[in-house]
Amino acid sequence: MSRRGLLIALLVSLAVNLFVLGGLSGAALMGLWRPHDGPPPGPARLAAVGESLPAPQRQAWDAVVRQTIETSGPKLRQARALRRQGWQALTSDPADPQAALAALNQSRALELQARGAMDQAVVNFAATLPADQRRALAQALSRAHPHPPGGRWSGGGAGREGPGREGPDRNGPDAPLPHG
Repeated sequence: MSRRGLLIALLVSLAVNLFVLGGLSGAALMGLWRPHDGPPPGPARLAAVGESLPAPQRQAWDAVVRQTIETSGPKLRQARALRRQGWQALTSDPADPQAALAALNQSRALELQARGAMDQAVVNFAATLPADQRRALAQALSRAHPHPPGGRWSGGGAGREGPGREGPDRNGPDAPLPHG
């Protein structure tokens, strides 16, 4: 084979290899970002948990979840802003660890308050249900759910563990509410 033919074969082989590697990389990434089975994370999961309830209770459940999200949302937005502030305090020269820790502690306290409000709303609602529905709701809420695909963190959690919580991207009644 001539030198020119070898060069063309090499370039074609390189192009095919790049195409194949790109396809495999794309397929791998799609596998990592594939939605997981089960209810969605956070408040959407709470709404999905309510799907097991009869229609009147489901409507009341949805109203409780929606109202708690609305009242907790501002605290959670403030907590996220404080978390960003805390990490930003480490970028100054010299770094300000005291300011970082103060902002992170304040952020965590706000997240805990919001979580407490959600827990309180869920418990108060569950107490109004008949025993069989209350058991079913408690079982649905206590099921553990996996991290998002690829084990990625949402960055919104405060590092607390509890029922239905397996890591920083929490699912369940105590999940961080949507970014706003």
